[in-house]
Amino acid sequence: MFESGLAFTAFPELHTAGERAFDVLREACAALIATMPEGKRPPVMMMALHIWALSHGIAALFARGDGARRPIPMPPEDLLDAAVLLYLDGLGVRKG
Repeated sequence: MFESGLAFTAFPELHTAGERAFDVLREACAALIATMPEGKRPPVMMMALHIWALSHGIAALFARGDGARRPIPMPPEDLLDAAVLLYLDGLGVRKG
């Protein structure tokens, strides 16, 4: 989403597309946070960046196509689902 290697100054439409994609994530986080008790709500941007970092890390693990890549016993979607669920549990989003 943000690692094309192309300069935003040369390709401003790429920057715009990346911002639109991140806005989807940020809006989803805001919707989740709104369901939490008021005193326990993390900042929306912090949550969005945490989930983006999880996603980016998992994508990087699976993107490596050479023989040196460590075998991973599950598909990336399952790994991301599990990581986000653990994260949300830690914030208390899924309790109750």
